[in-house]
Formats: sequence, structure tokens, C-alpha cells
Amino acid sequence: MFSLLRKLFTSNESDNSKYSRDELDKHIDLAVKHFDSRLNLVSGYRKKLMPAVENALTHLDSLIVQIPGPIEINSKTYSSDPRVYAYFGSSDQLEHLFSHSKSFRDFAKKPASFTLSHGYALMVMIRQEKTVLGHALKGEMVHGEVMQQVVNFTAHQLVKPADSEAGVRLDLRERAFQHLVAEGVLKVTRHTEEKADLDRERIHLQMALKSLQAEHGALDFGTEASHQTQNKQAQLIKQLAEIEQKLALSSRGLENINDYLELLINVLNEPTSYCGLDNKNDCLDHHNVKVDPETGSDVPYAVIKIGELLRFGVIVKYPLDEIKDKSRIASQMHSVYGQ
Repeated sequence: MFSLLRKLFTSNESDNSKYSRDELDKHIDLAVKHFDSRLNLVSGYRKKLMPAVENALTHLDSLIVQIPGPIEINSKTYSSDPRVYAYFGSSDQLEHLFSHSKSFRDFAKKPASFTLSHGYALMVMIRQEKTVLGHALKGEMVHGEVMQQVVNFTAHQLVKPADSEAGVRLDLRERAFQHLVAEGVLKVTRHTEEKADLDRERIHLQMALKSLQAEHGALDFGTEASHQTQNKQAQLIKQLAEIEQKLALSSRGLENINDYLELLINVLNEPTSYCGLDNKNDCLDHHNVKVDPETGSDVPYAVIKIGELLRFGVIVKYPLDEIKDKSRIASQMHSVYGQ
């Protein structure tokens, strides 16, 4: 009987969610902690935040599941997998990336990793495309001085290694969620800075107006102000009125803690404005030249947009027993690729 009454009088808002109540609560706590801890003083803040948090998580999951991979990266696949060959300029560069990535080495040193065969991570890169003159086979004839598009991947980095593909994707979602909250904080910061700028401009105009009035008023009360002075005074008064209006609008934006909560909800409800992902493929030959599908291999990557940052990435797996204590090419490459 009592269990039935509890069900009748307990909200079941999260019953239809693919996320558990504990997971939603965890992200609500995370958002409040990193945005503004005063939000927990707002009556019903959890109920108000829950749909927005769920919306953000749903969007981020829908993006992250699209990232290509995992692609096995090692010395053997460099020779056998055209994707791996396209990502790296040499097998030495590949070896150096994993053996000198601090985050990946730290992950491999953890006791929990000792029983693992592979480590997983998001490999992010910069993709560059340039036009060059080269040779191309057309039919049975080799043609010289042909304009070609060459793709290069550089500045490789490994992001948050994990013990599985699922672990990498989950961590990427958590990082993206924290970024959304940070976007909310940034909005508050910009609002505060804009208001401070308006305050400074108002004070500057007030002082300029008082100075003008003192110069051509109290000190020279026997004569009328010149036409030029009147125009300048009118201009200052107009500018001051415009600033006052902007300040009034700015003040109405974030007047109390409820406004801050509304701002955070709006950010979480509009994740597409801050996080995006687009899957791409380049069809490349053995020299990373763009070619027709019949003569090349597809090289996938995700174009990942986090705020203003744009990176190209794939999820990779690497055999932990291939990590070297000292790469045989470290002395030559550390200054270029060192992390």
C-alpha cells in the first residue's frame, strides 16, 4: 500500500528518459558547481534544469557516436591500412606520438592497464590541403604538370586515453558537457564586462558634459553658449541617453539568480550553437593526393567544432606493449613533436 502511494505522489519525469535519474542528477550538480553554486538556492532548480541537461546529453551523444573508429594504429597497420598511412608521414612519427604522449604513457602505467592489450584515445589532428603540380596517370598515359590536391595531417595529439572505445566516447561527452557549462559562464563574464564598459562610458560622458557646462556656464554666465558648444552639449546628452538605455536593458538581462538559471537553461537547450561534428572522407592515393574512388582509399575523420576550436579526429587503439621507454627517433623528433 505504502509503495503504491509513493508511486502515485512521486514524479516520474525521468521514467521515459534514456538516462537514469542518478546520471541526470550528477550532471545537474556538475552544471551548478561550475556555473554558479548559488543556483541551488532557487526553488525547484533541479526540476527546471533536468529537461535542459537531458537535451544537452542527447545532442552530445548523437554527435560523439558518429566519430570514426576505433582504427588500430601500429607499425603493422601503417604498412597495411591506407588510413593509418595517410594520417602519418612515417612509421617513426606514429611510434613517437604514442611513446611520447604523456597522457597515453600515464594511462599505460596505471595498474588497471596492466591486463589490457590496447589503449584507446581520440586522436586529433590539423588537416591541411594544398594544390601542387604533379604527375597523374590518365588511361595508360602519364601526364606531367597536373594540378593535384594533396592532404596532410599534422600536429597529432591524443585526448584522454581510456580502456575501451566506449570509455573514450563517454569521456568526450563529459568534456563537451563541461564546455557547454563554460559557455554559460563566458556569457555571464561578457555580460559583466559589457556592463562595466557601459558604466565607464557613462561616467566619461557625464564628466565631459559637466566639464562643458562648467566651462561655458558658471565661468561665463554673462554670455550665451556658442552654437558649436550647444551642438556639442546636445551630442553628449544624446550619447548619454543612449548609454543609459543600454545599461537599463543590460541590467534587465541578469537582475537576479533566477536570470542566471534561465541563461544556463538556454545554453543547454541550444547545444548546436556551441558543439558540432561533421563526418568527412578523403579519397587518397599512396601519396595523399585526392583521387577518384576507383583509384584511391577512403580516409575518414570527423570535423569537430568545440566553441571556436576546430579539429579533425578519429578514435584509435594502440597496443600497449609497443610503447617504448625511449623512442629510437626521439632525439631527432622530440623538438618537433614533443608533448
